[in-house]
Amino acid sequence: MTIRADITKQLAGLVSFPTVSAVSNLDLIKYVEEQAAPYGGRVRHFHNPEGDKANILVTIGPETAGGIIFSGHTDVVPTEGQAWTGDPWTLREANGRLIGRGATDMKGFLACCLAAAPGIAKKNLKKPIHLAFSYDEEVGCTGVGSMAEWVGKSDLKPRLAVIGEATSMDMIAAHKGGLIGWCRIKGKPGHSSQPDRYVNAVMVAGDMIAEINRIREDMRNGPQFEGLDPPYSTTQVTVIKGGLHGNIVAESCEFFWEMRLIPGQDTSVVLERMKRFAAEKLEPAMKAIDPSCGIVFDVLAGIPGLKPNNDPALDAELLGLLGRSEPRYVSYGTEAGIFQIAGVPSVVIGPGDIADAHQPDESVAISELEKCTAFLDQLGDTCC
Repeated sequence: MTIRADITKQLAGLVSFPTVSAVSNLDLIKYVEEQAAPYGGRVRHFHNPEGDKANILVTIGPETAGGIIFSGHTDVVPTEGQAWTGDPWTLREANGRLIGRGATDMKGFLACCLAAAPGIAKKNLKKPIHLAFSYDEEVGCTGVGSMAEWVGKSDLKPRLAVIGEATSMDMIAAHKGGLIGWCRIKGKPGHSSQPDRYVNAVMVAGDMIAEINRIREDMRNGPQFEGLDPPYSTTQVTVIKGGLHGNIVAESCEFFWEMRLIPGQDTSVVLERMKRFAAEKLEPAMKAIDPSCGIVFDVLAGIPGLKPNNDPALDAELLGLLGRSEPRYVSYGTEAGIFQIAGVPSVVIGPGDIADAHQPDESVAISELEKCTAFLDQLGDTCC
């Protein structure tokens, strides 16, 4: 079987599992185990508390320090409401591209890993190659932590983690971190003809959003990280809902906020500023009318930023294999920062264009997958 055919076979198998973040990924994990068995991959699982999802770590080669991790997530975003021209869970080929949910983000990279693994296993490996496939990346990188933490504390101590998000096979050496969540406001309802007797949750939300916008302006004029676009941190509100009727003072309102901070900035500082404004500027007047009123911040997920590894030799090695002269920086987040915090130097390198992710008829160029598989094989050579 040619490498192109093998990549296509592996991607078809992976795409066939509808692993949207809301459902189990265990059938896909079992598939990965079956693929790893013929070349002696040793398997470790890291389940979620409910036991219906798992990270999988497959180790090829000796159980020693200094190996390399190839890492990617198994979950994908939903397809409902999108205008697909075929079954999203059945891989198809057209115009040199493979089409299916997750083809770009990021089952294409997982397929490259599985296609490269048999050849890597035949090498005279002195250091191991690890395949680290996670769950729940699409809901805030909430699944990979247990596996990354275990790897960081183990005796394996890899010298590098390659996270295979779509970068068009460029090397991403830094990206922003983030924090996301809901702000929930409880007011006191009443007839809108007497607004001062009650607490209008929608109006309070407006004041809170205005403060977030002031924070946004401060960020624009704050610390810069050249190479990122934009080079400063950002925050915003993207969803808001509240109120029942036009003549009722709104009892409740909630809005979704997000922040994307340049590497090195602490997300807790921004969150504490938001909370402090709520507690000191808004809640006293609310509670003076009704003590049960208040503002709650519900944090859903935090994604660490990725800082440059400050290892010129490692950067030169990777850029040389890729045929690139310089790394890039991006504003979106990945699991790379989580591995970096666990003590594993990390970069983001993967096939496909991030602009194709999450789209109807999501697709990836076969040529990109072939380049990625060859790159992974070359990394295998560095472990010999």
